[in-house]
Amino acid sequence: MPLPAATSAPTTTSFAEQFTPRARRALRVGGWRAGPPVGDRTAWGRVSERDRTTLLAAARHWCVEADRNPPTLSLWARYSSDGDRTPYETAQQALLGAVASSALALGATDDEAWVRELGDRVWRLCELTAWCLPSHYALPESGERPFLPLPGRDILDLSDAYVGGLLAAVDTIAGDRLELAFPGLRSRVHAEIRRRVLDPWRNEVDFWHGLDGPPNNWAPWIVSNVLVCSAVVETDPDELASSIDRALVILDRFRAGYADDGSCDEGATYWWWAGATLFEALDLLGEVTEGAFDGFAVAPVAAMARFPMVMQLSGESQVNFSDGSASLPTNATWNLLARFGERVGDDEVAAHARWMGRSNPLGFSGQLAPLFRRTLAELLDPAWTTAGDATPGMPSSWYAPGTEVAVFREHAGRVDGWAVAAKGGHNDVSHNHNDVGGVIVSLDGEPVLIDVGVGVYHRDTFMPDTRYGIWTMRSAFHNVPLPAGVEQPYGRAFTASRTRFSDEGDRSVLATSLLGAYPPEARLTALDRTVTLDRAAGAVLVDDHWAFAEPLQMTLTFLTAAEPVVAGGGILVGDARLDTDPAFEVAVDRIDIDDPKLHEVWGSAVFRIRLVQRATATSGSHTLRVRRAQQYPEPGAPMEAPR
Repeated sequence: MPLPAATSAPTTTSFAEQFTPRARRALRVGGWRAGPPVGDRTAWGRVSERDRTTLLAAARHWCVEADRNPPTLSLWARYSSDGDRTPYETAQQALLGAVASSALALGATDDEAWVRELGDRVWRLCELTAWCLPSHYALPESGERPFLPLPGRDILDLSDAYVGGLLAAVDTIAGDRLELAFPGLRSRVHAEIRRRVLDPWRNEVDFWHGLDGPPNNWAPWIVSNVLVCSAVVETDPDELASSIDRALVILDRFRAGYADDGSCDEGATYWWWAGATLFEALDLLGEVTEGAFDGFAVAPVAAMARFPMVMQLSGESQVNFSDGSASLPTNATWNLLARFGERVGDDEVAAHARWMGRSNPLGFSGQLAPLFRRTLAELLDPAWTTAGDATPGMPSSWYAPGTEVAVFREHAGRVDGWAVAAKGGHNDVSHNHNDVGGVIVSLDGEPVLIDVGVGVYHRDTFMPDTRYGIWTMRSAFHNVPLPAGVEQPYGRAFTASRTRFSDEGDRSVLATSLLGAYPPEARLTALDRTVTLDRAAGAVLVDDHWAFAEPLQMTLTFLTAAEPVVAGGGILVGDARLDTDPAFEVAVDRIDIDDPKLHEVWGSAVFRIRLVQRATATSGSHTLRVRRAQQYPEPGAPMEAPR
């Protein structure tokens, strides 16, 4: 049953303080369900014909894929051998997709054939040596990474948790039917959840618990699934309460990593595993306590709900600082965001989510297992996009002091016109790129200046000694200065300072000093960047001023998706034109893309513009002016003097 929206202003109390004696007394041991049981044909009758057809096609696809490409020993060993994590993860994802879609297909059709499909695949999951991913199989007590998983020893990572959460959720809707067909399967599932998830949850301490500082998305993502396991498997109210107590301590540590503005330093893509899984955890706790626990009244949860909306650049793209994609992620579940907005009383967020939902119908691809409860909720509420206003909520400007990220647009709530993102910050955020001072610009929803994002994850992506050898992580391939050819290093010490933002209606401005983002060998004594959206002039300006300790040369780098064309005294990038200072030589590098994930977003190549100062000097400045190309005469014709 949906719980009421939070009606009081957020407080500064912790999640733990919200678990009051009244909430403890209200715990519903054994009474929680992820959704209606298969036998409730009235509830399952709400599934739309469109969703039913799409679901059944997806379920058949996942079952074929699971049989064609099962998780095997050799696939597991690939990671230990050469660091390739994709083969095993793809195989495991197919098996999980088959379990999740078969359960939903059973609910939607009540067809006995899906009982056999589901039972076989649930059994196969129980037989896997590990639910953990190879890339995460590290013993928490020592950090040791065995070549193969140890017998009887799973690791409570993201995958282990959401496999357990999936099986527990499936048990609440299809467990009775599975037990009729396969007596004893339910006890096997519960035993595996206890051994692999709940026992390490009680007995082990891991890095994602946040003892050394606020944890990242792992904390709410794992905790939200552990809570599902606890709510389904635990029969002792004291054990369930203890599990919740542990969960709230970790969720409070996660919450402590967020400023009052609710900004997520992991970026917009990871919000859907960070803020979204926090929503799922808090929502479940409200349900198992019959509304007596209200984590949504704790700051800054309400502010966190706004983050995906303010980070959107268009209906298909987003600001993608950190390990994010410029395209909206496939795990973006707008029904969840609408429910989040409703729970915190933010009508603008809820309306924006409905607007997005109208052009993004429910799908059953991608990571269906960790998205299971979100998918189930939307499947059973096909009319949710018509339950209220559906209007884009992207504001004209938004600034987050906690992460020093600003997003500003030419027109609020519209895709046309300029959209700009700029940041100060530091080089030690979660899923960090060395990009202090980075800028992203789009025009009418199309990219002009881009953040390339991150490619397919590999072992090297998360090893400190190899991550920043990957070109997409380096500052030389972001829209930041390259003083004397020196790049920004990784680390909290490399930071912007004096970052400030203003919006006076006609102009939005982010100004920051980038001096601290560079090491001593850059020989800088000053480096200031100001990014301005001049709405009156219809222009974006990137102003840089610097000083060196000795005569040196400045290079400014800017990445584009469209191939830059140097013509008529400017640089054409799609429908935009970039004006540069004649004291800088223009060079364009083509960067071929062979990474499948990046290729999906950008195609076969991206391009780097290098503006290279023609002469060394102890000080200098440059203004990059970006306006619509049609504001200018044809290449070769006389141009107006820059203003």
